[in-house]
Amino acid sequence: MKKILLLVVCIGCFYVSGRSQDVSQLLQKGEELENSLKDQAAYQQYLKVLELQPNHQTALYKASILADRLGNRLTDKEQRNRYYRTAYQYASKALKLYPQSADAHFAMSVSLGRVALMSSGKELVESVKKIKYHADRAIQINPADFRPYHVLGRWYYEISNLGSFKRGAVKLFYGAFPEASFELSAKAYEKSLTLNPSFILNYLELARAYDQLDQKNKAIDMLKKLQYLPAKMEDDQRIKEEAKKLLEKLSA
Repeated sequence: MKKILLLVVCIGCFYVSGRSQDVSQLLQKGEELENSLKDQAAYQQYLKVLELQPNHQTALYKASILADRLGNRLTDKEQRNRYYRTAYQYASKALKLYPQSADAHFAMSVSLGRVALMSSGKELVESVKKIKYHADRAIQINPADFRPYHVLGRWYYEISNLGSFKRGAVKLFYGAFPEASFELSAKAYEKSLTLNPSFILNYLELARAYDQLDQKNKAIDMLKKLQYLPAKMEDDQRIKEEAKKLLEKLSA
């Protein structure tokens, strides 16, 4: 009997060890595919991790971020929103299981930005307010992470860009948004840039903020620097093309 029990325990330990090894290999492969600018394939790797370990912290937040990214590239509204809803589900689960995770809060801030695109009225306003909360929380937990500062930069920019009429309507029906300005947007992007000078999208968005502040020379400088940076993400080439068009417009 003791031999049988020992055999069962050994088999169980081998099974657990095997699953852990599979998860480790899948995560490594996912990272490699991301670095190779293959987001769809990387996304599938993280989904495989979640099949083995549904509560895996890294896989949950990575799946959320990649689902958002993949959905954002689609032109079909229904398919795009399906990705966005999936991303929100993964971010929500990550945040519920790991409330002190900066990655989970960052994933939620990004996902809520997509949710806002599918919303209207009070739901839209609540989503927009929550974006800032989760970006701020991510920074509180990990001040060295450049990503939530970028989210804040975009948040300040978009709120400031609403226009007085829309901002007045929001204030009248749903209460005022927190303070926002193009100056705050630029400062958030600048902080993100300081923490990670290789994040290409940040240069484009910072240039747009500078343009709104009538700081054309600074905007042009950002757009020129961007062109010499190597692509780190699958969207970077598209971002470079957008930056080139804006540079031509500002230089005219």
